[in-house]
Amino acid sequence: MSFPSKWLIATNGSKYASEAVKHAGLLSSELTNKPEVTILVIASQKETEDIALGIVEMAKFLFEEEGNNSVEPHLEVRIGHPGPTIINAAKELGCDHILIGGADFKWDIHDDKPGGVSNYIIAKFDGVITVVK
Repeated sequence: MSFPSKWLIATNGSKYASEAVKHAGLLSSELTNKPEVTILVIASQKETEDIALGIVEMAKFLFEEEGNNSVEPHLEVRIGHPGPTIINAAKELGCDHILIGGADFKWDIHDDKPGGVSNYIIAKFDGVITVVK
């Protein structure tokens, strides 16, 4: 297995998700072979898309600041339920690494409970997963 080269950073702007973005920026800056990075924010419905656009722009700023602008991330906003949408985006983009924030870990899968999205990703993604808390 080679080191992951296509990263998906899923964020909602929360404390731990923002820490995952910063961690990814720092890690990417230390690598000789730079990864291809996509930062993804999920809007729950069309009406919240503008908020999601603001979050993805802030995440780009955090990533680039922490990574000393060594990697230019692609930005995406998608509408849907977080867990399935993140998994689908990772598959469509051919990602081999997902970085996410994790608020709390409960060993059942419920999107509406703390840790639900991160647990969903862990259960459904076949690749490297970094959960930052």
